[in-house]
Amino acid sequence: MAGADALLLVMQTPKEGRAKDHEDWYLTHHLPDVCGVPGSIRGEFTGVAPGTEEPQWTHAAAYWIEGSPVSYLDEVFRRAGSGQWQLTDTLDPEKTTMMIGEAITPRMKSAVTADVPPEERLLYIVLSNSTPGDDDEFNAWYTGTHIPDVISVPGFVAAQRFRFVGHPALKPAPFGYAALYEVKKDRAAEAFADLMSRAGTPRMVVSETLAQDVLHAAAFEPLGIHVAA
Repeated sequence: MAGADALLLVMQTPKEGRAKDHEDWYLTHHLPDVCGVPGSIRGEFTGVAPGTEEPQWTHAAAYWIEGSPVSYLDEVFRRAGSGQWQLTDTLDPEKTTMMIGEAITPRMKSAVTADVPPEERLLYIVLSNSTPGDDDEFNAWYTGTHIPDVISVPGFVAAQRFRFVGHPALKPAPFGYAALYEVKKDRAAEAFADLMSRAGTPRMVVSETLAQDVLHAAAFEPLGIHVAA
């Protein structure tokens, strides 16, 4: 599985009592519609992994893109507003955050855990910011130290980082960066326990440039995967 030039990420929660309707619509209509936009590589619609306590969002959709993220999103909105897509009222707009980002690393693969197909792994989505004015130091640590530390944990397969960019149709993103980690589903419990045991130790030093007040990390399992033609 290759990396991407850009990422469209939609963190979302359906309206109360509408989760099944929302999932049916997304898998039947929206996922293939968005993956039909030129530049699409692959799209995934996911649900938060069981056992997640008080998730900020219950679902996430990730679309890996080649080319310009802004041009891609322009076309998504054009098609969504043209009447050619079937839309829905199942989504809670107050609990939905759409973000578009450009890649700042390639897909970085683990040296200790073999690659697996998307169906056999979880997406561990980490959304973060640097402390004010510390982006350069933060990115040097995150890309050069933190990702290698994380993907050295057995069960972690790969990771890629993205920087969110602005778009006239989007509210400003509350996060500056996303890291999408891939974790083997059948090793996930051990992998996350190992990750937590290493965090903050010499094996996984956490930089002071990581803003702790705006940080999201949760694992999501694929409900549907669509590979673009």
